[in-house]
Amino acid sequence: MKVYPRLELDITFKDLSFSLLSRFLFVDRKTIIASIQSYWHTSKEILVSLCVRTSFDLLLQSLKLPAGSEIMMSAVNITHMEEIVKQHDCIPLSIDIDLPTLAPSVELLERSISPQSRILVIAHLFGSIVDLAPYVDLCKSNNILLVEDCAQAFDGWRYLGHPDADLSLFSFGPIKSCTALGGAVTLVRDKDLAQKMQNIESHYPLKSELWFANRTLKYLCLKFLSIPQIFGILLACLKCLNIDLDSSIGSLTRGFSSGDIQSQLRYRPPTGMLRLLQRRFEYLDLSRFDRRQQAARNFLNLLDRSNLHPGNKATQHSYWVVPIMTENPQLLMHRLRASGFDPTMGATSLKPIGSGTSQAERLINSVLYLPISPALPATEIYRLARSISVAENGKIENASTDSACDEIDRLI
Repeated sequence: MKVYPRLELDITFKDLSFSLLSRFLFVDRKTIIASIQSYWHTSKEILVSLCVRTSFDLLLQSLKLPAGSEIMMSAVNITHMEEIVKQHDCIPLSIDIDLPTLAPSVELLERSISPQSRILVIAHLFGSIVDLAPYVDLCKSNNILLVEDCAQAFDGWRYLGHPDADLSLFSFGPIKSCTALGGAVTLVRDKDLAQKMQNIESHYPLKSELWFANRTLKYLCLKFLSIPQIFGILLACLKCLNIDLDSSIGSLTRGFSSGDIQSQLRYRPPTGMLRLLQRRFEYLDLSRFDRRQQAARNFLNLLDRSNLHPGNKATQHSYWVVPIMTENPQLLMHRLRASGFDPTMGATSLKPIGSGTSQAERLINSVLYLPISPALPATEIYRLARSISVAENGKIENASTDSACDEIDRLI
């Protein structure tokens, strides 16, 4: 049976083949980095690093904050960001989010600010882009560094970070938009701070080319396995062998192993990764972002409104992933797999951090990520929405399959 996988890797077989073959060609690292930087039309300093976590660690090393300094963070985040804060003897303070906008609560933030507050990290979740205007004013008046984590929010060249953000972090990791199987671009407003970060990174060893070649081969295989016809066979085989699909895919796509995270971050990106990132920017297909957004909007327009879509009131959204909230995500996940779709409760490594963050906990405990992508046909978008509505005892408003698909085709 054909099964549509949870996440379509945003890279072509041609890109992956190029990455494997180009490792035998000599290229100058400085030239490649300069080329990568040239695509970012900004007055800020542009740093290229191994990953967003590396850049965040470089920031904290450069600032040398006193022990006990408070770093306020969106309550939904990846655990590694919290770990990095603690390893620098700082205190992470989680700020609960508003589910319709996925933005940290301004009211809670105001109450959390203290003389020890040094940094505010706002995560743009699921492809949504938070309006930073109210946070800019708060940070300026309290001498707090504003960092925006755009790891999930790359939208081509349409959003290059907020002009008043002190740092904007963009990720090109394996499951991200415009992936280069790794790499990050960091925009830094303060030139002196950027120079400090660059000086520290210059002493890091290079991640090996063999490591990146093996990584490329792994994702070449995963790209092949994600073809719906092949993925359906894989799913059936795993079921026969009684192997859990989520843990298997999770272990394959995990960027870092367990253990000390700092020691895994402190490398410079291999030249092959830089070369692939440069190629991705050179041939960036902006129409893909448009098709992805349109597919997500078409689906959400068909979906019964009782299914809460977190971020439905975000002012800007690239729909990196399409999550919904449901009372029993595990049950719905199994029902949709039986219908030929592979949603997941854990497409990302996001977790609620800290305590007393009821909205963040509610989101993570009820979220289900759906396999919406530009490659999903109009008929399948409708069938997915119908399957969810039937499973949730809802209805799609007065639409036959033919009329709904005709409308989707018209919009596309």
